Amino acid sequence: MKEKTVYIESLGCAKNQVDSEKMAALLEQHGWSLVDDSENAVCIIINTCGFIESAKKEAIEVLFDAVKQKQSGKCSIVVAAGCLAQRYHEALKNDFSNEEIDVIFGIGDISKIADIVEDAYLNKQPSERVVVPEMTDDTLLDRKVSGFPGAAYLRISDGCSNHCTYCAIPIIRGELHSRKIETILDELDLLLPGTLKELNIISQDTTNYGMDIYGERKLADLLEAIDNKLPDGTRMRLLYMHPDHITDELLDRMTKLCHFVPYFDLPFQSASKNILQRMGRKGDRTTYLELLARIRQRFENAVIRSTFIVGFPGETVEDVKETLKFIEHAGMEWVGAFTYSPEEDTPAYDFPDRVKKGVAKKRLDKLMDISEEASLPRLERFIGENVKVLIEDRIDEDLCIGRFWGQAPDVDGLTVVETSTAQPGDMVDIEILRLNGKDFYGIQSHNN
Repeated sequence: MKEKTVYIESLGCAKNQVDSEKMAALLEQHGWSLVDDSENAVCIIINTCGFIESAKKEAIEVLFDAVKQKQSGKCSIVVAAGCLAQRYHEALKNDFSNEEIDVIFGIGDISKIADIVEDAYLNKQPSERVVVPEMTDDTLLDRKVSGFPGAAYLRISDGCSNHCTYCAIPIIRGELHSRKIETILDELDLLLPGTLKELNIISQDTTNYGMDIYGERKLADLLEAIDNKLPDGTRMRLLYMHPDHITDELLDRMTKLCHFVPYFDLPFQSASKNILQRMGRKGDRTTYLELLARIRQRFENAVIRSTFIVGFPGETVEDVKETLKFIEHAGMEWVGAFTYSPEEDTPAYDFPDRVKKGVAKKRLDKLMDISEEASLPRLERFIGENVKVLIEDRIDEDLCIGRFWGQAPDVDGLTVVETSTAQPGDMVDIEILRLNGKDFYGIQSHNN
């Protein structure tokens, strides 16, 4: 039989990446060798995203590429895993034959992946083609951390109970299910023996952590416990903070953390009260500006990132103006946006007054133009600052790229560093000299 080699391609968000890392560790423990190129793999696993239409299209295209490799004899097994496989397993089963996709694997108990792949490896027809495992309570699994050296994600919960009218997450991943603090700390212990310099804490809604298992929000308690475990020189970033759940008590306790960097990822989605109500959210332009003021009162140098949806059903010109005014006044460093994607089985799917795609695209372009103009002075304030940059890659003998504390992985700009000595995974001191678009350029300080 061919050597047991496996290639895992992770699509979508960081939560999917964590699942892929667990799959990789499990498969290695069962004798599989991980390869970096699908051309060298006996088994190809595509860990798909199914959140919005563009993500679903990408997942299908990548699956077709894997099927072509199987048909050409380059691989023997194709596994469709992740959110798309969870949500549309019947459609995938009908649209792809057994000879094209061997296994369709959902997002529940990932520990089953090794047995499923082994079964497909040993038998021409695996005993189960569609596997949608039960959601586990809180299984601790080892991880083979991928991505750039020095950084790792730590997922504290899965699913979401907010039920925003546009969002398919509760359909795909279920209601909020938080992990126990002790289990999260045990997983952190698995990450610490390496060269961890940056910990990024994630979930669908980090600020709601604990409501399901403790009966109250326990994010502050969790952050304090993590903070106490992190070694000196390690920074901690918190992502996906629902703005409706941020309290003064949480902010006050965050000011006392030693490793926390004041980077706030706040998916506002809109600033129009009308649209936010239709989305099933509580805020408006005034309350969101007040939230930013409360944050900056405690964290003078705070960096703010947010995302927005344009073209939501019923969105008017006035609704768009409300959001644009908010962006102009909010002073956010990083803004992302996308047009509304109608998702089956969500309440908004049946809402009347859908916005035409061309109109939504024009609104998106306008929003991004306004946000880039508004963010410029917020980013320029870092010019001349001395900051620590986590080096991600070397691009030539004199230049590296990395991120300082105000840049989250994959979504924000980068920092180009003039250095001949720094290596990927190093945390180095630099002076920021200029801003090129959304990327900074700096030089390594002589005391490194």
